[in-house]
Amino acid sequence: MIDESKLIFFTGAPGSKWSAVSNVLSMTKKININTTDRNEDREYTHPTKFNKAQHLGSYFGTGMEFGEGWHEINKFSKQEILNEIDKAWKEEKRTDYRIVKSHMISNNLDFIAETFPKSKIIIVFRPIESCYKGWFGAGGFGITYPKYHGYYKDEQTAREYIKEETKDARQWIFNRNLTIHTATSKHWKDYWDITDSQNRFIKSIEGYFFEKKDPSRDVSLDTHIAYYNFDKIDERL
Repeated sequence: MIDESKLIFFTGAPGSKWSAVSNVLSMTKKININTTDRNEDREYTHPTKFNKAQHLGSYFGTGMEFGEGWHEINKFSKQEILNEIDKAWKEEKRTDYRIVKSHMISNNLDFIAETFPKSKIIIVFRPIESCYKGWFGAGGFGITYPKYHGYYKDEQTAREYIKEETKDARQWIFNRNLTIHTATSKHWKDYWDITDSQNRFIKSIEGYFFEKKDPSRDVSLDTHIAYYNFDKIDERL
């Protein structure tokens, strides 16, 4: 049986660098993250760009391994959602948190908050044009995991959904008056006790790419995070 207070519903549009953010969060010692959803079949590494950006572990959403129909997750019962989540993890580890990654819950954040009042939500967002550039630059429909063709279909559809997911997420943050954090090395150190400022995921999130001649010259610092229901972990969040 899943402890709802240990669920982190994690969302961001394609290209928001949300995967890198989830990868960094999973390294914290402040809370225990259950990573037994990871295996070699649930992995994608960009061969050259973005400090070899990676997708690791389970992803939920229509057309993906888990979460079929989650573009309309509000039509599922609470138990159906919990059952689907439970499929992805090899070990229960009741004291550990599970990061439930889904682009599509950006469109149903009220439903998630109301249906799972004890659970946490993390939203990652960037400017819409940056998401377009980031996702298509990272491979777009050529990304082998997770699969995007089933829901995002083609470039025009993907652009529209990225825009709507970002707008819905930002509107929800605004309406809930959540604090917005920029995902910098300092953020990870101050809030999550992650002190490796040269971690390749952190540098990628900052827009610092090791292959460049002067990496700090072109940092973007445009990836932002909002936390919901994290006050018992850190009241500053």
